[in-house]
Order: sequence, then C-alpha cells, then structure tokens
Amino acid sequence: MDSHAVPQSREEQLQNMTNTVWQLESLHREQALPLAERIDLLRTHYEIQRMKEEDLQIPERDRTFLYLQEQPTAAVLLVPGGHSTPAQYFHLGRHLYRSGMTVYGVLLSNEATVGEQRGGVPWQHTITELEMHYERLALLDVPIHLVGSSFGGILVTLLALRRQARSVTLLSPPFKPHLSLQARLALGLRLLLPWLFERMVARSPHRWLADRFNAMREARGRLGDLKAPLLAIHARDNEELPAEGLKAIRKARGERGDRILLLDEGGHMLLQGPAARRVQKEILDFIQAGQPSKVARD
Repeated sequence: MDSHAVPQSREEQLQNMTNTVWQLESLHREQALPLAERIDLLRTHYEIQRMKEEDLQIPERDRTFLYLQEQPTAAVLLVPGGHSTPAQYFHLGRHLYRSGMTVYGVLLSNEATVGEQRGGVPWQHTITELEMHYERLALLDVPIHLVGSSFGGILVTLLALRRQARSVTLLSPPFKPHLSLQARLALGLRLLLPWLFERMVARSPHRWLADRFNAMREARGRLGDLKAPLLAIHARDNEELPAEGLKAIRKARGERGDRILLLDEGGHMLLQGPAARRVQKEILDFIQAGQPSKVARD
C-alpha cells in the first residue's frame, strides 16, 4: 500500500462509486451478473444515495434506509407521504426484513430539497425518481411490492401503472381529500385561467396543492387499470383525511379480491398509532399471500 497516497475527497469518492455503478450496470445489460454482484450493485446505489443526503444535511433518522437480504424472497419499496420521510417505516421495515424480504425506504427528493423549493418538485418527476428506485430493486429478480402512506399511496398507485408490481398497499389513501374553500377556489382558477394562476400563486402553497391534486385525480381515474392486488387501510379517527377515499377505491375496483379495511382507530399515521401492530401484520400477510407459489414454498 502506498503510504504517500492522497486521501480521496468526498467528490472523488462519489464519482468513483458512480463510475463503478455505471460499469456494473453495463456488464449486467450484456449478461446477467450473479446475484451476489447484483446485491453489491444495489448496495452501492444505496450508499451513493445516503452520501448525497448526508451532504444535504438530512437528519440521520430521516434518510433513505435499506434492509438488504442476501437471499431475498421479495423486495418491498416503501414510499412516504408528502412532507414525510422513511422514518415512519422503520418498524414495518424490520418486520418485513425478518420475514426474508429486502426492504427499501426512500427519501424523495421533494423532501430533501431546502428553502423555497421544498415541496416544489412536480409529481411526474417524483414518479420518474421512484421508477429508478424500482429498477434498482429489480436487480434482485424477485417480486416487488409497493407500500405508500398518504400521498405516497397516490405515488405508488401511479408507479404500479408503469411497472409490474406484485402488490400495492395504500395507507390512509387521499383519493377524497378535505379541501378548504380557498383551496377549491385556487384549483378552480388553475383550470379556468391557468395563466392567471401561474402569475398569482407561482410561489404559494397553492401551486404545490394543485400539483398534488392533479396526481390524485390521475391516480383515482386509473384505479380500475391497476392489475396488482390492492390492500387499502384507513382509520375512522383520521383527522387529516376522510374515509371516503376507500369508497372511491371500492367503486373503481369492483370485485377483484382486494382487501379494504376501515379501522376504528389508528389516526393518519397508521404505522405510528394504536393500530400499528395490526397494520404491520395486515401488510405482511397481504404481501406473503401475493407471493408466487414457488417462492412461498421455498
């Protein structure tokens, strides 16, 4: 070892890791890499993600996490809601990991931005970001299950329409959100006079609201096109979102063998409320029931 070697800078470390990822992905496209090397590739993607979040000074508990199995039976992508982070998924992630699954809880760039840009990333860009995370999990060549909380449920619905997810879980899905009179007026203005809306609310919360509302409308309108089985859970005591979102799901889905649950208690953050253990069990049971029979036997 060269005792006079100059330590790598942070930028050099990131660049070298990125170059390694590009090289491995190029090799994988030519001929499938062994599972161990694909796992290393996924791990490197994760390390790059974490380094970027560290540079953005994201608190440790709010950063992306990866619970990586060497021989996974499935992979689960956990998507937080708006203005939320993967921290809400820690206990569920460990629960799924102990059942043999690789679990990836991602911090979306929409929540990693700072200052005036916070919350300003259009939902189409966020879906593209999630597609990249999905493709990283696809390296494992196992069934991929999607879990989304609140607006994260809208995102995983849209993602599942683009990718072949094995199952979709929606926690507190906002298909029928509460809207104040001011919010309704802002949304109506955007539809009737989009040029005026852009001038008046270019930097206001209403731009974020309109973008999210468009994503909700797109996802709700295509629920019937979703091929993956669906688990939806909501609580009566959810003060942020009404339970009518479950009715929209039932109406769009019909009789497809989905599981739709309305709990008496649990709040908005179901995985952190009084029903957390039951919700964890429901998710695990649902995912395991959706596994291919060959995987289940193994």
